[in-house]
Amino acid sequence: MFDSFARLARKGLGARLAVLAAATAMTAGVAQADTYPDRPIRMVVSYPAGGGIDVIARLLAQAMSTELKQSVVVENKGGAAGMIGTESVVRARADGYTVLVAGNPELTVNPALYRDTRYDVSHDLVPLVLIAESPNIIAAHPSVQGTLKDVVARAKSGSPLTVGTPGTGSTHQLALEIMKARTGADLIHVPYKGAGPAVSDALGGQVQLVIAGLPPLLPQIHAGKLRALAVTQLTRTPLAPDIPTVGEVLGPAGKDVIATTWYGLLAPAGTPTEAIKKLQDAALAVLAKPEVRAKLAEMGTDPVGLPGAAFGARIKTELERNTVLVREFKIKVN
Repeated sequence: MFDSFARLARKGLGARLAVLAAATAMTAGVAQADTYPDRPIRMVVSYPAGGGIDVIARLLAQAMSTELKQSVVVENKGGAAGMIGTESVVRARADGYTVLVAGNPELTVNPALYRDTRYDVSHDLVPLVLIAESPNIIAAHPSVQGTLKDVVARAKSGSPLTVGTPGTGSTHQLALEIMKARTGADLIHVPYKGAGPAVSDALGGQVQLVIAGLPPLLPQIHAGKLRALAVTQLTRTPLAPDIPTVGEVLGPAGKDVIATTWYGLLAPAGTPTEAIKKLQDAALAVLAKPEVRAKLAEMGTDPVGLPGAAFGARIKTELERNTVLVREFKIKVN
């Protein structure tokens, strides 16, 4: 009899403890949602310090710190065409205190080019906001005369041309490889470690052509040190409206040569909903500020502010397109 009462008492105590634990967890969850963020947030940038994506991330981090009333600290983790930094965030604790600023090379080009990419963009990351987008420009050393159409014709007639890009697996290389496949032009890819060295060698004539983002190229074009041939997007950019698109110059052969560079904010999959909402709201509020938009425009980027679901759809569509193009044109990394 005594043993039976003891067992019942223990069961009752266990049940009460379980209820208490559940209530405590619920209370802690509510408290966490109310107090988040209560410590600094780490913003990982998938490239070294000093590049365009780093400058954009630091602008965003500073402004988001004000919105969230908590420090947002930029941490650069470059290497392997942006994949090292991206993977580090995928493997990070999904608690709202680690976010990623990455570009489309890591998210929609590398997974199409590399078989050994150790993350699945659609499952391992939560898109928060598409921050900004920058057109890519095809430019030539002044010694290379004519339009892009003339340049392609020359490269098809036994006079190969060298083309510098910011790196293997970049959107710039993708644009080049598609143009080569569509036109049959003998264009030799010369990958660099970033846009700066590629533009520098184009200025010195070590490469005859260069494909890079608008920010590093536009000052050189305005100074007459390089000639703009085309932008690799569907329509002309308002940031440089006099430069034609590849499609305008090459016609049907240029219709697929579309490759802009964009930058987005993401979090590891499994990040709490409350944290995702606060991060997204803060980023969107920052990107709505006229002073932030003006600074982004000064950098040669178009402020976007596309929220999570729409940003995720953009990633999905672009990755599918790039995968098809890589297979169709048998594009391989060097």
